[in-house]
Amino acid sequence: MAELSQYSEHYFVPESGNSSWANMYHYIPEGARLLDVGCSTGNFGQALEQLKGCTAVGVDLNEEDIAEAKQRLTEAYVFDITGPGARELLGTFDVVVFADVIEHLPDPRAVLRAVHGLLNEGGIIVYSIPHMGHLSVRLDLLEGRFPYAELGLLDRTHLHFYDRVEVHDVFASTGFAVTDENPVVVGYPPQWTDLRLRAIGLESSPAFYDMLRVTEAEVFQYVGTASPAPRAALHPPQRDAFVFPPDEILEQSNRLIAENARLSAERAALVEENALLGSRFAELQAWANDLKKNPARAVVRSVKRRLTRR
Repeated sequence: MAELSQYSEHYFVPESGNSSWANMYHYIPEGARLLDVGCSTGNFGQALEQLKGCTAVGVDLNEEDIAEAKQRLTEAYVFDITGPGARELLGTFDVVVFADVIEHLPDPRAVLRAVHGLLNEGGIIVYSIPHMGHLSVRLDLLEGRFPYAELGLLDRTHLHFYDRVEVHDVFASTGFAVTDENPVVVGYPPQWTDLRLRAIGLESSPAFYDMLRVTEAEVFQYVGTASPAPRAALHPPQRDAFVFPPDEILEQSNRLIAENARLSAERAALVEENALLGSRFAELQAWANDLKKNPARAVVRSVKRRLTRR
């Protein structure tokens, strides 16, 4: 028998700030008709109905969660919006909400493409997506760990991982443009970061903290809005050229291995040649000594060696 998901006890506190639901809340227009994709037990949609007069429809694949959501939302269904009949069953919406859901989807692009048919004119997507580049994850990886958990950035049910470039790309590749952002920020005291670095033999520097700032290491979740946009208007950010994909790293590694093998072969040939020269030098030195002691005998021996070699 299905059980309530681990997200069922997540509740919205109106006074909260700097959280995914709080930041998303401010993007939801008063009285909007909204679709909450991956609504769990409907706690966020219920808050939007009570506080903003919205009409909330929820969809999720967990039957137990939807049983609870039916008691809280205007409508709730166990339904995959990429399936047939989505518009007929659900209708159209002013807002489609993805609250920490996109990273759980097997094919997020298919889901986002399906949303086009569910949005009213001027409709928007409101989203929150965890940032895999948060400082906590970077430090875990430096320590050689990837500690999955039941909730949070390393939720064991996450199927995809995002940084800013990937967030913008997943929308741009499906016909949406990110129109506004208000991320959740969770920073660490530098003293604590320095302590963790020293524990693994590393030291921080001003350049290190500049890199953290530029790469948004304090962003915990990207929160924002996205709207349908013409393809010509889509300009997703590009990755920096110095970032090597795994196949390029492998290619470079193979080149270095081949170069090392070539240098090793050359070194072995030089060692052999050096040994041969050393042997020849020893022979010449012995002949020179013999020549000093008995010139005639040395000449005779030299002539015999040459005749023998022929």
